Amino acid sequence: MRAKGFTLIEILIAVFILGIVLTTVYASYTGTFRTIRATETDAELYGMARTVLERMTRDLEAVAPWKGAFSFTAKPYYLGDREFTRLIFRSTAHVAFSEKEEPAGIAVIEYGVEEGTEKDGYVLSRSDSLHRDPEKEAAPTGGFLLCDRVEILTYRFFDSAGKEYETWNDGQDEAQKKKAPAMVEIRLGLVNERDREHPFPFMTRVSLPLSSTVTP
Repeated sequence: MRAKGFTLIEILIAVFILGIVLTTVYASYTGTFRTIRATETDAELYGMARTVLERMTRDLEAVAPWKGAFSFTAKPYYLGDREFTRLIFRSTAHVAFSEKEEPAGIAVIEYGVEEGTEKDGYVLSRSDSLHRDPEKEAAPTGGFLLCDRVEILTYRFFDSAGKEYETWNDGQDEAQKKKAPAMVEIRLGLVNERDREHPFPFMTRVSLPLSSTVTP
């Protein structure tokens, strides 16, 4: 009696079906891993944006006068073809990074965007120094890196009457001298790796102390 076996056609059909099953399983696994990676990246970006905006809110809400006037400056500058704004103001939200530093005081806080080196986008740094005259001394090098993958960072400033400005105390508006805005709107956009044309948007508005809108 001749032993029964598989014909060539049956073997080919079995291989074909096995290939379909393996392809489906592989696609399912890789899709799951992509979703996990995307979720982790999104969570990291949202956490970073929340930390940045909370830090900036604390700094701005603690804006303080110095020698009878408020020092608050927002001036635009360029990195290549991109425009950003350098924000400099005095605040009581000083953060001491070492035991040698004074733990409290009215500090000059400066926010600036710089070119990144390792990841896409730009980086946002924060410098914090006591006893510095920003009109005579530049910010110390090696500011604290607050955020990377920055694509957009813009500000809008509002006076006590609700008038909106793109800059503040840049020497062109006499009404702004020795004053701080009543409110600052911050718009932050972080790199969206899946769609570079549409960064992840974040926005907050910070009300400054009422006394900051008048000269003491």
